[in-house]
Amino acid sequence: MRLVAFLLSGSVLLAQGAPLPWVPPAPLPWRSAQPEPVPEPLTPPPFKGPALKVNLSPDGTLRLVDAKGVVRLRAGLPGRPLRAWRDGGVPLVPPHGTWSFPSTTPLSRGLGALPTQGDFRTVLEGLLWILDDGEPCLTVVHPATGRILHLALPGGEPPGLAFHPDRLGVYPAATAEARGETPLCWSLSWMSLLPQWVELARPLPLPPPGGALRPFPQE
Repeated sequence: MRLVAFLLSGSVLLAQGAPLPWVPPAPLPWRSAQPEPVPEPLTPPPFKGPALKVNLSPDGTLRLVDAKGVVRLRAGLPGRPLRAWRDGGVPLVPPHGTWSFPSTTPLSRGLGALPTQGDFRTVLEGLLWILDDGEPCLTVVHPATGRILHLALPGGEPPGLAFHPDRLGVYPAATAEARGETPLCWSLSWMSLLPQWVELARPLPLPPPGGALRPFPQE
C-alpha cells in the first residue's frame, strides 16, 4: 500500500508540473577567472502579446499563471530567495514578488536562436534567475515553456552573478563588499550550457483540465 501511495503522489506532482523530490544538479565546468567589472545588464525591449505572471514568495514558493488564469507551474525552491535577476542580468529588488514575462521568447522559438558569435545575452530574454539560501545552485525558470532547472554553483558563500556577453560569472559578493575589492571569480561559457538550453526550450505539457465546475486548474 505504501508503494502504491508513493507512485500516486509522484503522478500527481508530475501532472501539476512540479519537480520530484530534490536531486542535486550535476557539476558544471566552472573555471577560475581573473576579476572583471560587472557589466551593465542587457535589457530587452518591451514585449508584446499575452503576458505570463510569475509569483515568487519569500518562502521560495514559485507559481506560473498564464493570461487565462490557468496555473502552468507550481514548484518550490531549495531555500528562500536571496537575489533574483531577469533576462540578461536585470536585478529584481526585492527578490520576491510578482512579475510579467513574455509568452514567446527567443529560446522558445528553438535552438536556432542561439548565436554563434556576438552577445549571447540576447537569447536570455524571458528567463528568471534565482539564488536562494538552500543548496549551492542557481535556479533558472523559463516561463514561456514552463521549464525550471538548477545549475550547480562553485562552493562557498552566497555569490553574486555577472552576466557577461560570452559567459556567466560568479563572485563572492559579501567578501567583495566587505573588503571594497573585486575578488577572484568563476566563469562558465554560455555555450557550455547547451544541454540546459535544450531542456529549457522544450514546452512543458499543459496541466490536465479539471471538472465541469472548475474546468481549469486556477488559483
